[in-house]
Amino acid sequence: MLTNKLSLAVLLATLSSIALTGCGGSSSSSSSDNADGTGNGNDTPQNQDDTPVALTTYTDLSWSVGSDELVGLTYPQGAQNGPLVALKRSTASDSSVTHTLMLAQSATKEFTAVDGLTLSSNYYRDVLALPVSGTFEGTEVSTVLIATCGYAEASLLEGGTEPEPESSAMAVALEPTPAETVDPATLEIYLPGTDVSYSTDFEDNGESLIDCHSMGGLSVFDTASKGGSSYSVNFYVSGQKNDGKFGLFEVSVEYDYSQNEITEAEVYEEDNMSFFFTAVEVDPEDDYFFTINVEGNTYLLDDFESKSTVLEFNGNPFTADTSEGADILDLVYSGDDLFAVSADAGLVGADFTGKAYVLLSGGDFTHCADQLAVNGTTLWCHDSTDEGKLIEFTAPDVPQSQAPEVVAVSQRSVNKVSKEEAEQIKAELEGAGAEVEVK
Repeated sequence: MLTNKLSLAVLLATLSSIALTGCGGSSSSSSSDNADGTGNGNDTPQNQDDTPVALTTYTDLSWSVGSDELVGLTYPQGAQNGPLVALKRSTASDSSVTHTLMLAQSATKEFTAVDGLTLSSNYYRDVLALPVSGTFEGTEVSTVLIATCGYAEASLLEGGTEPEPESSAMAVALEPTPAETVDPATLEIYLPGTDVSYSTDFEDNGESLIDCHSMGGLSVFDTASKGGSSYSVNFYVSGQKNDGKFGLFEVSVEYDYSQNEITEAEVYEEDNMSFFFTAVEVDPEDDYFFTINVEGNTYLLDDFESKSTVLEFNGNPFTADTSEGADILDLVYSGDDLFAVSADAGLVGADFTGKAYVLLSGGDFTHCADQLAVNGTTLWCHDSTDEGKLIEFTAPDVPQSQAPEVVAVSQRSVNKVSKEEAEQIKAELEGAGAEVEVK
């Protein structure tokens, strides 16, 4: 199991000058392609001086209502003025399925397909990204490293076959039915605008994922502080396993920014269980959170063995329907607040003190669905009332049932570490520019 669990905010503060730098910006008017490989937007309206006319809303102008789905959305963590990254699934009249990886620069807000990139697996779900830049072989490169997951057969989220017997209660141990022989899902990594790509199977000592439900919990460490020249990138991926259970895998990627190449990608099985779970996100005070819809209830859990409940809602928190729970498709953190979306319209937040999901109101975010992206306090989501467009909004406050105890270093974290370890955490935070008092 990987041991690097510092929060992204602390890690990013240590990056070198060649490290995560701002991506995006306006397109070149004298070139047929952007540096990031998205093209100059030939279908985008142009000003008289050939600069793109910016749309008012992030939009995919090629979106086909009824045929297209948004199955991935992210903002490159740590980027300044970076592009939004989206993954679109398109179903043709003959039921054939294709996927398109897209970028939208802030100057135009138009999603366009990454040039020269063909996603060849039958299905894909979710994306994660971080900005990279530097000079390689005399050429300046400013792009994003994008990770996604491809697989051969439809998962439960796409209407695939559920393992028998059906998963029922969390307290009941079930004997899962192994899946028929299916190729493992693949981790695929791309750097648009370059010829750099990488793929590896989600397999660990004979245990493998055959599909993917969610990718989350991205953290980055720059090895320059230890004399290296690479990023160590870690994240989690959830999905169904080849034995019929559902697993959480951890991924570790080494990207050498001095050579502009991915030197290593390792996959580890973190844990598994016998019932279906969907979205996964890092727990800033521990390891991870994951969401479950079981027996008509919607849960957020943080432990596979004890199945301890962090949040619970009797039914679907997006619709208030008490007859069935919600399959949460995406989780993101903005500050201390955790937000979630599903296929149903709405945005829910985490009331950690009351251990409840809270449906939020008072903004356009009430129309959110499918996917979320975050950059600080700015969030984006798919607009359920105008498909192919995003809603941009400032993170709303999530009401808490009780006033949280104000401590600069998390009380939950302090409870788990010694005084010396707490002082080390304090030093790391102060090194990132924070004023910290260890209680």
